[in-house]
Amino acid sequence: MHGVYENGYIVSTRYAVLVERPSFRTALVRGMRGRCPRCGKAPMFQGWNHLHERCAVCGLDIEARSGDTWFFMYMSTAGLTGTIVVIMFLLRPRVLWVGQLLVMVAAVLVIGVSLPLRKGVAIALDYLITRNREEQGQAGG
Repeated sequence: MHGVYENGYIVSTRYAVLVERPSFRTALVRGMRGRCPRCGKAPMFQGWNHLHERCAVCGLDIEARSGDTWFFMYMSTAGLTGTIVVIMFLLRPRVLWVGQLLVMVAAVLVIGVSLPLRKGVAIALDYLITRNREEQGQAGG
């Protein structure tokens, strides 16, 4: 464990910083922006989609959380793919190859470009779930 929760603050035991405990909304917005969901100061990504191992400011283990986000990533990709398929059936082009080209471009743009955003949200959600478990564990024992 890399933090202890005291009076709404997270005291990082490794990086000697005091970070205010973010709200659910704040952590999600930070994740969407590609920032650390705990402190919001350091970026989560090196480049376009490669995660830093830890937050440079508060020490949150970011890379370890990526394994817990697979379900969210698969489900959000499936949802986006389903939306593209539904739109494809609703808007039937007269020329088949034009429709196929549009679906391919839409898939690459929507799914590919949104990947860092979705990954940031997934890591923020994982942080929030883990944080709540840790808080319940400290309160219970």
